[in-house]
Amino acid sequence: MKLCKSIGTIALVLATSVFAIGSLRAATLPPGVVGDGVTDDTSALQNDLDTTGKTGGEVFLPAGQYLIKGSLTVPTGVALTGSWDAPHHGAWDKGTTLLLTGGRGQEDGQAAITLQQSSAVRGLTMIWPEEKGDNIVPYPWAIHGTGMHNTVENVTLVNAYQGIKIGQPGSELHLIRSVYGCVLRRGLFIDSTSDVGRVEDIHFNTHYWMRSGYGPILSPDPGNNVTAYTMSHLEAFIFGRSDWEYVQNTFVWGAKIGYRFIKTPDGECNGEFTNIGADDCNVGLLVDNIQSAGIQITNGEFTAFSGAPNAGIIISPGATGAAQFVNCNFWTTPGGAVQVHGDVQVVLSACHFSDAIDPAVIVADKGQLSVTGCSFAGGGTAVSLLPGARSGVITGNLEAGGLIVDNQIGPSAQIGLNEVPYIYPAAQLSHYGIKIGGDDGNFIGTGWNGGEDADDVPAGLKPDVTTARWSSGDSTLNLPVKPGAAYTLTVWVLTRDKTPQYTFSVAGAGKAVTTVGKTESLTLHIPAAATAGKNTITLHINGTPWSPSQIFAGSGDNRKLGARVFALEMRASGSGDKVTYLD
Repeated sequence: MKLCKSIGTIALVLATSVFAIGSLRAATLPPGVVGDGVTDDTSALQNDLDTTGKTGGEVFLPAGQYLIKGSLTVPTGVALTGSWDAPHHGAWDKGTTLLLTGGRGQEDGQAAITLQQSSAVRGLTMIWPEEKGDNIVPYPWAIHGTGMHNTVENVTLVNAYQGIKIGQPGSELHLIRSVYGCVLRRGLFIDSTSDVGRVEDIHFNTHYWMRSGYGPILSPDPGNNVTAYTMSHLEAFIFGRSDWEYVQNTFVWGAKIGYRFIKTPDGECNGEFTNIGADDCNVGLLVDNIQSAGIQITNGEFTAFSGAPNAGIIISPGATGAAQFVNCNFWTTPGGAVQVHGDVQVVLSACHFSDAIDPAVIVADKGQLSVTGCSFAGGGTAVSLLPGARSGVITGNLEAGGLIVDNQIGPSAQIGLNEVPYIYPAAQLSHYGIKIGGDDGNFIGTGWNGGEDADDVPAGLKPDVTTARWSSGDSTLNLPVKPGAAYTLTVWVLTRDKTPQYTFSVAGAGKAVTTVGKTESLTLHIPAAATAGKNTITLHINGTPWSPSQIFAGSGDNRKLGARVFALEMRASGSGDKVTYLD
């Protein structure tokens, strides 16, 4: 019993001691450091880091604001640590915050924090108080890691011009984890890494600056200014030389390039990439150069809402190696989901593509391409194999209406076991309608923008029709027919003011012309001769494409558009009035 009491007493003493140490750590500033956001703490903090570096250990900065007018170096064996155990949003004044003013105008200057071998930065917020949204000025990297075992964890970058650079000189076995924030020119650059590095849980988005609540940073209309800047300048994740980089759970919104693979004087990258996203980027992922061992990307998400080339993935001319994409999703990529222009083995497996894209969702004019077990939801040409492509294997893919492959390399392509067009029962083809933008995958041909919910549907179509699509310069719809039957075709369509006229035509049935700036129904009479011996006919929609950004002041929509199509009906001669909407 006495022994039990003694153990309990010892445990209580230990717990009390630990609490006391924790409280002391949270309340004590390093010698000479003020932390009032006004006094320059650079020299005092560097002195503390150097002193700690003699034995190794931690320099802890409790909650406060620390003005750093110069730059800091974290010696080997030292961790510079703040109060944050996780990144945060809009709480810059509630933890350890570095206010950084050094290196203004010097993109290639000394980083705000340089990590030597086996050193770390943890738990900090970093703000550049002199950076303004309407006058963005270059700054050096926020953090530059060199040597083995650099660690960066739980860091929030509120408005970094450049985020984190690893390597140059060499690096091995780095760990970059739990870093969130707004980066303007470059986010994360990995290079000179000759052994496995790890990157985990990184998130870049302009709202970390825009919603920070740090008033002095903000300027009139900063959101539009900053996003316009990142869309024109930001390369979020850049990979040079790295021998097996492991990357997972990373994301960027609003960049010129989401992920870029380049060759530096030290070489190129190979690596494993899992759960990565590039949203609203001009290019989601750009491969300029990779190692022969290649890159493997699983569970990727790529969109490209605006800014040329509007592409999900681009393999550049001159690139070699291998790039594999498994279980990736592509949507709103008007310039193409995948463009292959280099001599790379590109494998796409179990991927999903949401849009119809002109000339095709996937285009290859060089290299070797394998597309297997993928799904295409937008209709139109799925894959285009152009002269210059070495080979193509297109098998086991799904596309409502039948997979469309533009094969211009002849026997060098193997195409088979893909979905074929659905054959509708003759009874359904007497009198039917199609909702454009909704369940239209069996009918969409080439040249369409993505389907979308529509609040401007003509009154006569409601409530059955609630969606629409914009055509482009030359768009097609594939319409099922009963061979030898005559039809009356009606199309509900809208054209905007100031835009060109569009014509709707079927071979052997003439044309109907839109009235600019009006919602209307157009009618074509299709004679029996036009459907003789056919199961489908093609409706062509032609005109000069236009861009909203060029016609309507203030629009950021750079798509190439034509007419807005809501629905159509095909009435066979002598059929009843009931409409069957096909899907």
